[in-house]
Amino acid sequence: MYNIRKVGGLMPRKYDNNFKSMIVNLIVNEKHSTIRTAEQFEIPLKTLEKWITAYNKDNKVFDKDYLTSAKQIELLKKKVSRLERDNEILKKTITLLAKKE
Repeated sequence: MYNIRKVGGLMPRKYDNNFKSMIVNLIVNEKHSTIRTAEQFEIPLKTLEKWITAYNKDNKVFDKDYLTSAKQIELLKKKVSRLERDNEILKKTITLLAKKE
C-alpha cells in the first residue's frame, strides 16, 4: 500500500476495501492472530480493530458497492425530493392542459 514517510514520522496510510476485506478475513474466518497480522502487514493495531468491529457490525462493509445506512437514507431522501418535484410539475401540466380544452 502507500507507505509515505514525512519528516518526523509516518503519514497516515490509506487502505483500499479489497485489502481491508482480505485482512479481516484472515483474522475472522481463518483465525489468524490480530496482533501478528497487524505486525506482518504493518497496520496499526487500533486501525485493524476498527476494521474488525465494522465487519462484525455489517459483513458487507468492505464490498465494492457498500453504502452506509446514513448514505442510503441521504440518497433516498434526494430521490423522494426529486420525485415530489416531478409530481408537482406533472400536476401543473395536467391542470394547464385541462384548462385549454
